[in-house]
Amino acid sequence: MKTGEQLVIVGENKVGKTNLLHALRLVLDPSLPDSVRQLRKTDFWDGLKGHLTKDTVIRVSVDLTDFEDDEDLLAILAEHIVEVEPLVARV
Repeated sequence: MKTGEQLVIVGENKVGKTNLLHALRLVLDPSLPDSVRQLRKTDFWDGLKGHLTKDTVIRVSVDLTDFEDDEDLLAILAEHIVEVEPLVARV
């Protein structure tokens, strides 16, 4: 999205809109304290089948594109580039 653009997330109740936003904050918000980064059972859908254990690994990543014309973003994202054509950075 470019500056000034807006994004709207729409969906029925209990489909994961809030969890999606929380996952994005986990990846993109460096001001979140470590205590918030510890996932709890309440962070998951209450209909989740199976059990999460201490060994369960959950990865949250975001692929960023359309930043090749911004030198500042290129510098920041350089170490996270996973594809060159088209240019994609994963954080």
